Amino acid sequence: MKNFATILFAAMVCVMPMAGNASVFDLNTNSFLYDNYQKEFYIAVDGLRVRSTPQDDGKVMGQMDINEKVLVVSPELINNKYVEVKFLKTKADMLPADHYYIAQQYLAAKPVDWKDFDGKYFVVVNVATETLRLYERQCLDNSCPNKMIMETEVVVGEDKDHPITEKGKGRSILGSYRMTGWTKFYEDAEGHYPAWYKEGYPMPPAIGNNNWHDWFSNKVMPPGIDGEKDGKMRGAFGWYTAFVEPEAFGQWTHGTVGWGENKDEYIKKTKKFMINVISNPRSSGCTRNNNEAIAFLRSLINTGTPIIKIYAKEALMDPNLSSYQGPSVFWKYVMTKNPGQTAERAIVSKALGLSDADIDAYWNTYRSGGAVMIDPASKLNQILEVGTYQVDNQPTIIPYTARKKIFGKWRATGRNGNVYGVKDEHMSQGVYYIDSGFLNGYHHPTEILEVSGFMDEETPPWMDVRQLKRFY
Repeated sequence: MKNFATILFAAMVCVMPMAGNASVFDLNTNSFLYDNYQKEFYIAVDGLRVRSTPQDDGKVMGQMDINEKVLVVSPELINNKYVEVKFLKTKADMLPADHYYIAQQYLAAKPVDWKDFDGKYFVVVNVATETLRLYERQCLDNSCPNKMIMETEVVVGEDKDHPITEKGKGRSILGSYRMTGWTKFYEDAEGHYPAWYKEGYPMPPAIGNNNWHDWFSNKVMPPGIDGEKDGKMRGAFGWYTAFVEPEAFGQWTHGTVGWGENKDEYIKKTKKFMINVISNPRSSGCTRNNNEAIAFLRSLINTGTPIIKIYAKEALMDPNLSSYQGPSVFWKYVMTKNPGQTAERAIVSKALGLSDADIDAYWNTYRSGGAVMIDPASKLNQILEVGTYQVDNQPTIIPYTARKKIFGKWRATGRNGNVYGVKDEHMSQGVYYIDSGFLNGYHHPTEILEVSGFMDEETPPWMDVRQLKRFY
């Protein structure tokens, strides 16, 4: 029972990640340093690690948050990544050091405000139904409905209050946010949840091995600073992690353990009946996706994309779904070891200089268990997995579910329309039109759930159905 409890605890991980790949300057040149030496800059992300040496494994002396200020004190870009800084404005208590270094790509010349949005995509996470949906704003003037591009089942935060000392650990916090950057193969600074893949680490559990307990085994954990293997869960953040602001309290959107071919197996596993009788094995507030879904999302949305978290009853604006009569969508991907690379197959094959025939021949042989002899210099060595994701582009309502108990305790098992058991009198009488991404009379159920993000907008005004100039 002790091992089982450990596994359940680890499955709920969603610790405070650090900065994403929200690059502000071109990393391929030193020119910005010479032009901006001894100038002030703003931090462009929350949780930016400050190190005592300019290396990825340098000791972390503290963390800086978005719009805190530093002074660049050296014209040198060290290891093609780090700059030396002095602090001008920060709430952080830094450990003493002779020098402090941060990643140059997270500096901004002016304060960062992600609220303005003129892109075509936005994401809605209906926490109530544990569903993430991606929409395309086909008419930015709201002269036509939005188009749902994908929907996928996710895991949200476990059903408990947020401890005062651990804000963000528990139920997912509702609100209007913006995506501020991506990181591939993220891991926490303490090493409790090692990256899904990282050069020098043991490989993750073998593809085709569907025993999720292996993702907790010491065999796949890298040694820590003291040489001990103290990782709790390998690859907890999966392939990609999207960071959001403002005031998200570490509740990001990320992948999970397992391979792409596992589909949503490890998403559904946390919702099994017996597991929920014994524990409450959801995330610690993050939105956890399967790895194919997060890779597809990574290929489409960029910095500034709205990520809106609501707790709503679902409905259809067009009961006939007349805009959704097209064929199924299949997205081909190649997951590589390259930490900065998307998984879009066409982009990857071009970057690696490999033909589709080369990729398919290699993967078909490897995946079928055949011997594969590869030149060490071949770009095929960069490939981790090749696959096809069937995108769910058909809106499907998850009905609202009344409260129910298991052995005297509220527990949400399976996929239902009320994961936190909000009482009907506390639910908004408004609805969320899942086929168009619009809201009609919706308000957050603040009697039980917390709200953060941009506090001057419950949800973006262009999501209000009253702003729509014409219906279907």
